[in-house]
Amino acid sequence: MKLFKWDFLKIIRDWKVRILLVSLFLFLASYSAFYQDRSIVLPLEELRSEYEDTQQIFHAIPQNHFDSAAGQEVYDKLARQQSIIGMQRYILGEQEGNTVSGLENVVSDYVDQGLELAENRLFFYEADDFESQELLLSFMPAKAEIENDLKFLTYLKEHNVDIDWNPMSPSLVLFNLVISLQVFIFVIAAIFGADRFSRDQEFNWSISQGIPYSWAHQWRQRTFISWGLIWLIVLAGICVSYLLSTLFTDSGTLNYPVPLYSGEETVYISIMQYVILALLLTMALSYIIVKLSTGLSWVFRNIYLTITIVTAVFYLPYVFALTGPAASWNPFLYLQIIPVLEGSWESLKNVTVTKLIISIAVLYIIVEIVFHFIFKLIPTRTGKLERRRN
Repeated sequence: MKLFKWDFLKIIRDWKVRILLVSLFLFLASYSAFYQDRSIVLPLEELRSEYEDTQQIFHAIPQNHFDSAAGQEVYDKLARQQSIIGMQRYILGEQEGNTVSGLENVVSDYVDQGLELAENRLFFYEADDFESQELLLSFMPAKAEIENDLKFLTYLKEHNVDIDWNPMSPSLVLFNLVISLQVFIFVIAAIFGADRFSRDQEFNWSISQGIPYSWAHQWRQRTFISWGLIWLIVLAGICVSYLLSTLFTDSGTLNYPVPLYSGEETVYISIMQYVILALLLTMALSYIIVKLSTGLSWVFRNIYLTITIVTAVFYLPYVFALTGPAASWNPFLYLQIIPVLEGSWESLKNVTVTKLIISIAVLYIIVEIVFHFIFKLIPTRTGKLERRRN
């Protein structure tokens, strides 16, 4: 316990550590304010664009193509589509939720209309008898996108969640913050561990020189302290950012659905579930990164070389992503979490969260085994306390 306290005070009293922690906290806490300055397209504007596209369809398709039975059915569904988009525009404009108070019988429900709209669009992909089907589909979203819209709207209906008219709602800002977090955590973790052991070697801070506490024990202990400090600040910054974002707007809910890639298809889960999953996975991976960085600082005793090597590891997945389907079981492919959750490695097939968890465990074991032999092979002084020389 005394050695733990000694290491903790040694780390926290480092002025570079304190500056890094304060900077990290300020960045995360103020993220919502920076996010509010982004230029975005409101869902209402997107619906206006869709409404104009629907009008253009009637002018682009020859009128005589609507004379057949199949053409008449397509015409009716296009007219219904235009009506639905018009009502959805009105609902979003009122910013009350899935409908408008007092006008429920007139404008109906946004989610029910959206489900009908998506089903109509899927019908167009099946309307092979319609002469201008190819031209019609050029105005439609991709089939996969429509199917994802159906899943999204079905989630809203089943969980009784209102459509969010505001992309700047606190829940969506939190979602984007968690997505953006991984890169910063990787770099911060690399910097944090990069000079923990090297300073010991240069300035003789270690009072034990490996006795009675082994270098491996100190390595694990300092890793845990650094990792704990990072995540104490990160979680505090995320909470402050979320609370601050509620001052800008009161719309949105943590139950709002977001996509999650699950191997062969996209499913929808709540923002709260996504945030918890992403944070837990990032915490586990960042622990390995801090562990690697701390260990390498003992080997190279050069903070810049250590940071360069550990940061370079971040880009390994892009290399392994080019190796083909067999790479789905490559643990180094999962050094980036968000691409797995978003399905960016979809071309590799079967890249799943389950494999991500297994890969993190494998990476941890690899790091432990490698440094077990490193600490055995590299000699250390065991005699009087003096500066270690290269």
